[in-house]
Amino acid sequence: MKWPEPLLLIILLPLYFLSCDSKPYPQVLQLADSLANTCPDSAIVLLEQFKDSTHQESKEAQMYYQLLTIKARDKAYITHTSDSLILEVLHYYEKRKDKKHLPEAYYYAGRIYRDLGDAPQALEYFFKAIDASNACMNYRLTSRIYSQIGTLYLYQEVYDKAHDVFVKAYQYDILAKDSISITYSLRDIGRTFSTLNKVDSAIYYYEKADKLADKIKNINLKRIVNSELSEYYTKLGMYQKAYQSMQIAFEQINTINLAPRYCTAARYYYHTNQLDSATYYYTQLSLMNRYSYKAEGYQGLGYIARLKGEYKKALEYLDKDLAYTDSARNIIQTETVRKINSLYNYQLKEKENNRLKDMANNQKIWNIIFISFLISLILIFAVYWQYHKRKKQEELAQQRRIKRMQEEQYNQSLACIEENRRQIKKLEQSLQSAESIKSSLNQDLLNLQKKLIEKSNEQIIAKQEFREQGISILKKSPIYHKFLEAEQGIKIKKEDWQELTHSINEAYTDFTLRLLDLYPMKTIEMQVCLLIKIGVPPTQIAYITSHTKQAITSIRKRLYKKVFNMDGSPEDWDIFISSM
Repeated sequence: MKWPEPLLLIILLPLYFLSCDSKPYPQVLQLADSLANTCPDSAIVLLEQFKDSTHQESKEAQMYYQLLTIKARDKAYITHTSDSLILEVLHYYEKRKDKKHLPEAYYYAGRIYRDLGDAPQALEYFFKAIDASNACMNYRLTSRIYSQIGTLYLYQEVYDKAHDVFVKAYQYDILAKDSISITYSLRDIGRTFSTLNKVDSAIYYYEKADKLADKIKNINLKRIVNSELSEYYTKLGMYQKAYQSMQIAFEQINTINLAPRYCTAARYYYHTNQLDSATYYYTQLSLMNRYSYKAEGYQGLGYIARLKGEYKKALEYLDKDLAYTDSARNIIQTETVRKINSLYNYQLKEKENNRLKDMANNQKIWNIIFISFLISLILIFAVYWQYHKRKKQEELAQQRRIKRMQEEQYNQSLACIEENRRQIKKLEQSLQSAESIKSSLNQDLLNLQKKLIEKSNEQIIAKQEFREQGISILKKSPIYHKFLEAEQGIKIKKEDWQELTHSINEAYTDFTLRLLDLYPMKTIEMQVCLLIKIGVPPTQIAYITSHTKQAITSIRKRLYKKVFNMDGSPEDWDIFISSM
């Protein structure tokens, strides 16, 4: 339906001026969107009137205007001749990741490339539209997309795939509760089955589409379905049913798509020997613009003339049939070459796109490798620095432990007693000097210091006596002699080691604990230290612990290295153990 332009402007222009401040789109654009679906010609007029005002609108409104212009022209069946406008729209919506408009933009990009004869590119955009439509759940749009994909598959003779996508279109039509679209989808499924030579399935879906068109009382849709159905019945030789469908298709003459109806009628009347009616429809076909229809028309007229014995006319008609058949074949060949070129160009484009993607992916991989390498270096450095720092701290702590142990040993040694005695002598001399100058305060202080040192010596001597007593007890113990006098092949039990450990810890206060404080020793290492402490020679240690002499030597050297953080001889370790 096309509204009178003056009336349209009177109704709609006030709406436009009242809606200039509407955000984000002027109301006139929203109205044009609604009109595009039902009255595309009127939408085109409205958009044309709005064209000069678009530069005053936002970029978003301008892109929406361009999308609506493409949509209205497509709905009005105006052939698209350029992709420049849709590419600008696509770039804008892709950059914005616009979930609302991007599916529709992809859809019309597919429609444009279909008109331009670039089927592969059209399919690519239709599939992009499917992916984008998942976010918006627009069932009607999704159905149209699948329908267009199916039509392209039929055009490219990929019939099995066409069936699958038409079924999907049908499913989305059901979700959208769109009876008209459901009818078209049923017809498309029937058409696909007819190309696959599945007669029963084709007739089933055609008849199902016919019944639905009848149910919704859409006469025009019923004529469209029956036009195809009558042609299919004729092809199958089911002339009675073909006639019934043809009568419905011809109930009201529509100038659109007359040729297919003429073909069906001509074939039907020819095969049912109604030659006058067949002659009429074949003549109408010969007057069509398309060469393939002209060829079929003259061919049919030739056959009829031959049946009537009019051989001269038959030859004239058949000559024209051959001429138009050649012309139609040339067009088909040209179309085939164009398809091949289109596919080849698309493949070249895809190859270049894949090459660029590979380059980008390779660059991305190298970036990831470089960043990973850099992070690894940083982590390695950080780990090394932490390790080095921790090791340094452990070394300092170990040095403090050793120094503390050495100080404790010195404070309990004869050397400390001798040093204290020297200090006592010095204090006695200082006391004599203090008496000579009669300084009582200084005398008291010196006497106090002297008593403290004497007390310290007494404690050291007491500890030494206690230790000597403990050592004496150890040396008289059976366990001491068992190990010291152990011969090769002797069996040492776990209980023996426990008793020896206890006896040594009694004689040398907390010997094993002090060792473990310096280094977490293994069992064999501790056993070697215990045997060194009671004076067992290395050779004897070897056969008591069931190790070689070289292994015992290695253990002693390793322990010295671990405790003092420097190289030393086995004998250095023995001296250290003996001093504890």
